Amino acid sequence: MKMNKSTIPLALIVVQISLLAVQFITGMIINLFAPMNVQPYSSYPFMMGYMMYVFSTIPLLSFHMMLGIIIGMVSIAMLVISAIKKDNKILILSFVEGLFVLMAGISGINFVLSGLSNNWLSLIMSIGFIGSLISLFFILQLNKI
Repeated sequence: MKMNKSTIPLALIVVQISLLAVQFITGMIINLFAPMNVQPYSSYPFMMGYMMYVFSTIPLLSFHMMLGIIIGMVSIAMLVISAIKKDNKILILSFVEGLFVLMAGISGINFVLSGLSNNWLSLIMSIGFIGSLISLFFILQLNKI
């Protein structure tokens, strides 16, 4: 029996799942131990000053945000690879996974701008995380090894 080459390299999927695991852990540390009484963005004259204030108050948040950007770039790489290989099922799942990552990222930025106080945005971040993880497991199952 002939083995087909995988659409997305297994290592890339494992890297994405690992990055999501570290992202989850840092998010939980921030959620459990960071001060949540940060002033909202509206009290600052410009955004960079506010972000510098928040990052100095919660240093792990800058790592968490940087990790989110890397996760987004890996999602784009998976989407491009599946488009080049013309695997429509994996392409759709990669697109869905990227949408979940984008949803988590946008809600995360808005959560920070709300002064870390809008619980609905925190919930949307967690739904984006779970959706991305589930999409990755489907990609893993459909990926031709």
